[in-house]
Amino acid sequence: MKFPRSTRLFRGQLDLAPFLCVLFLLAFALALRDFLVLPRGARLELPAAASPIAAGAGERLWIIALDASRRLYFENQITDRERLERDLRRRVVQAGAGVTLLIQADRSVPFGDLTELETLVRNTGVSQIIFGTRAGSSSHP
Repeated sequence: MKFPRSTRLFRGQLDLAPFLCVLFLLAFALALRDFLVLPRGARLELPAAASPIAAGAGERLWIIALDASRRLYFENQITDRERLERDLRRRVVQAGAGVTLLIQADRSVPFGDLTELETLVRNTGVSQIIFGTRAGSSSHP
């Protein structure tokens, strides 16, 4: 038995609207991918200062963050004090002089914790330390 052929090759005009819709959706998703999902991280509420101190242009800058839960972050990784001290000693030996360290601490962190962290950092050989603040008045919002 022979089946009849009912399929014919496409001989009309191609409709581009569905293809362009998919293409534009893909372009928007690629362009906005950084804004669609927020990156993981720690929220810090930096204290305000009337005249914040800035690092000089071209200086090597390392950043340590201390959040409200007293967790330490170095190079965007959670660390403890022993590992931080070991990593800083190694880096100071490799980099030599001219390194500035920025400590960004939440404003709820007690001053005693900040001085302990500063002492730990100074013992590793870092001489330039800047405490991170946000610009504005020093009163609480």
